[in-house]
Amino acid sequence: MRSDRKLIRLSSLLALSLLVIGDSSFAAKGAGWPSEWYNPKPQPDDLVLPMPCGGAMAFRRVDTLTSDQWLSDQKISLGRANDATAHAEDSRFAYLAGSFSAEGAPRQRHYFIGKYELTLAQFQAVMDKTCPDPGQMGEEGGLPKEGVGWFDAVNFSQKYSQWLLRNARDSLPHEDGVPGFVRLPTESEWEYAARGGEMLRSRMADQTHPMKGDISEYAWGSSQCDGQTQYVGGLNANPLGLHDVLGNVGEIALEPYRATAPGRMHGQVGGYVVRGGSCRTSEFQLRSADRLELPLFDVETGEVTRQPFTGFRLTVGAPVGTSVKRLDDLRQSHAALGGIRATDLIDGDPVASARALAAAAGDPGLAKTLNQLASQITTELARRTEIEESAARMTVLSAGVMMRSYRYDFSGVRTLEAAIQIKKSEEREHLEKRRDGLLARASLTGQAYLSMLLQATEDLGPDLLRSQLPRVERALSYEDADMVVKLTRLFVAHSTRHATRPPANLDEFLTEILSVQ
Repeated sequence: MRSDRKLIRLSSLLALSLLVIGDSSFAAKGAGWPSEWYNPKPQPDDLVLPMPCGGAMAFRRVDTLTSDQWLSDQKISLGRANDATAHAEDSRFAYLAGSFSAEGAPRQRHYFIGKYELTLAQFQAVMDKTCPDPGQMGEEGGLPKEGVGWFDAVNFSQKYSQWLLRNARDSLPHEDGVPGFVRLPTESEWEYAARGGEMLRSRMADQTHPMKGDISEYAWGSSQCDGQTQYVGGLNANPLGLHDVLGNVGEIALEPYRATAPGRMHGQVGGYVVRGGSCRTSEFQLRSADRLELPLFDVETGEVTRQPFTGFRLTVGAPVGTSVKRLDDLRQSHAALGGIRATDLIDGDPVASARALAAAAGDPGLAKTLNQLASQITTELARRTEIEESAARMTVLSAGVMMRSYRYDFSGVRTLEAAIQIKKSEEREHLEKRRDGLLARASLTGQAYLSMLLQATEDLGPDLLRSQLPRVERALSYEDADMVVKLTRLFVAHSTRHATRPPANLDEFLTEILSVQ
């Protein structure tokens, strides 16, 4: 299959030897390289970092949803329920927050991950003493680098980060004035991005990211590869603009391998993790949850383990404690999260009470026990708050979708009413049945909405619902979601009104749903 594309690429390589992607600001980022070596499918919002030898590497931004606390993070679902692979890929929760913030605000967090798997040309530019030559390497420079081990990937990350910090510091994303660095992605970062990020959180249990067409249009499996790796970026991207996250070469993760116990990671640490399947994987088995353990060393030779069809892509991250002020922000966030809604449970602050008793205790053993109790209460309060906030977000989102369905049914009713007026009697009966069916469904949806409104107002309260509205709106930041955003705002407004001054007839709320423009 690789040879089928050879003639097509050969002519373009010569013409692209001086290519500059996008605008002139990228002149030093890959200007002397064929685009196939680093960014065959450029997009305006790519982050393109320079490399040695006049090369470049493209990254995509991945948003994580957090709150106004620096210690807030996003609870994400990883893995997939499947008895055959449960020991390695069982469904479980993890927590994720991007390394970078927008304008220094903790609410807008993100990280960057490689748009493509690392190519041969990129690997040579950093690791070899001679630069890759387009005339000699040709189209092969756009193939993924394979046959590398974990130490190779970490060594590459180290050398590339050092080169960037010494030669192109300003091109790196900065956090709190501190430049980032490149490294391998964690498993959470990799799988969250591979599945499509926050915009597809409801699809996290699916086998792959959503695809418009067959998987062969997005991923290189065994029947397509024909025993050899394929050029990066040759197939369609996932919803975040990432190419080849499934198949082609397996991708090495940062942390060591652990098995999955029911609902969590097991405690034993093993070799290293390779994610996403490769050209050895059947198209039917390609999946975002795919995890493979490889030993760090070959026990027969004592050398580093390097297997065919194993490569990597990089992530851009940053330190956590970027400054004295940021460390102080983290301390304050920890204190704030520890005391959240303690007064909702008992009269007073149980954490502060336990700490005070510990300080006053004359018995060191009793003081230790009381401090442990305070820590347990803190953990439980934070866990309950997280559950409440997650429930509020899901309620607001569900209400918006329900209201949209209600509007859709009534729009259909109006269309059928107009058609009934002009149709002959024998046709009207059929249309009237369809109209009555839509009316019945709309009535059921409307009553379900009002029930949800009353229950959410009573159990969660309008303040909590309102506090989660910005995160819901960011999750709906995709095309054609404007109406759902308006309806979620209306739901929060309905909750506030019902809590303060409920209308005499709740059908007023349903009427307002139909009038939103």
